[in-house]
Amino acid sequence: MKWNVVLAFVVFVVAAISPMNPAATWTSPNSDETTGAPATYAGPDQFVGARRAAGDAAAQASFLVQGTQKLVDGTDQLKDGSGELADGIKAARDGADQLSKGMVDLQNGTGALADGATRLADSVGGAVDQVVGFDAIRGQVLSAIDSTLRTTKNSRDPQVVDLRTQLEDLRRQVETAEIPQDMTTQLNELKDGSRELANQLSVPGYAYHDGIYTATNGARDLANGLNEMNNKVDDATGGIDELVDGASKIDDMATTTQDRISDVQRAMPAPAPVAAGSGTESEGPSSALAPLAAMLVSALAVIAGIALALAAYAARGRNRWLTLGIGTAFITAAGLILVGILGTNLSPFALAVSGLALALVTLASAGFTWIVRSSFGRTGGTAVAGIFGLVQMAIVGWVWSTAATGNVDLVWRTASSALPMHWSTAAISAAGNQGSATAMWTGVALSAFLALLGAAAVAMTTRAVDEDEYEEYEDYYEEQ
Repeated sequence: MKWNVVLAFVVFVVAAISPMNPAATWTSPNSDETTGAPATYAGPDQFVGARRAAGDAAAQASFLVQGTQKLVDGTDQLKDGSGELADGIKAARDGADQLSKGMVDLQNGTGALADGATRLADSVGGAVDQVVGFDAIRGQVLSAIDSTLRTTKNSRDPQVVDLRTQLEDLRRQVETAEIPQDMTTQLNELKDGSRELANQLSVPGYAYHDGIYTATNGARDLANGLNEMNNKVDDATGGIDELVDGASKIDDMATTTQDRISDVQRAMPAPAPVAAGSGTESEGPSSALAPLAAMLVSALAVIAGIALALAAYAARGRNRWLTLGIGTAFITAAGLILVGILGTNLSPFALAVSGLALALVTLASAGFTWIVRSSFGRTGGTAVAGIFGLVQMAIVGWVWSTAATGNVDLVWRTASSALPMHWSTAAISAAGNQGSATAMWTGVALSAFLALLGAAAVAMTTRAVDEDEYEEYEDYYEEQ
């Protein structure tokens, strides 16, 4: 029947990941307020003012944490932006240095160009003046030719006659050699333009000359300013890093404060229950049951279930079922009496669920004991069952006593949730404190499943024993 052991441990594994957080069994599903477990006594609530103050402090701490988180996000963005700004300033500094050097080179080139432009303007001016003065020279030539022709008009000398013919031809050529008016205008414009170019390049007061020098000085000042800014960027970046560290510390302090306030809330017991129609103004629930009381009653049922299995194992046949039934009823009644005494204003429904949980965990404990005895022998199985019961009391007891006033690590909560004693404790505590219905019915269902496995083991063992006894009786009668 080793398969029963495997199935039992499968149930433990499933239970370990089931939603049975101890704090959920005494906290209302519709409430977000953190609180400790109900006190083990009934009476006037001495923590109303402190609980209200802690709740206000928790609300303020929540707002503080939200604000500090935004502060951290903002400083992180500022840090990222400062890095981009530093890179941009360095790039601008390099560009300004290159611009300043380029402007100096351009200024030097402008000086050299100004010299050439001045010489060009002088040459163009002289040439244009000579070309433009050609009309005056032409007139003088024509006057000289006309004067010569008049003085030699009556000469019959063949050489003179031939010279007059040449002079007349020359006069016609000179008379037709006239510079167009538009060309004269263009030549004058060329002269003025070359001079204007020379002046723009070399003479102070002209726009280009002054602009080049101003741009050169501005580029130099820009480069110097960006170099100074780049030197200060490192200091600014260091300050931003300190700001980011400070914001992170403030956020850590705010989170720690919120956690400490939560610890204070968990350390204070839950509001004391108030009976319906009492006329007392209170925020307390209508019923309560200390989770430690539920844990102790569950421990009683688990240990009693082990003893019940040992007693039933000693019986034979139907007496085993009778022993299990009567023993379970007795243990359930005893546990239910304790629940009624230790609880305050418990409803019939809470008592019914508590009784069901006690009965099922008793049968589950007895069934698991039966399974390990059948699988590992009477001595070994009994030892395993006893040690398992002690382990449950140690782990489940520590987890629930710690959870009553503080937080428990997930590892320990998981280990406790895997144990049957935790299942019944969760069901009884949730029923008595109007806590999580999920935790309550999960605990009941897991106990019922393990009890069914145990019942199957009991049935198989009982049938095997009955068959052996029948064979013994048959052999006895044949011998007779």
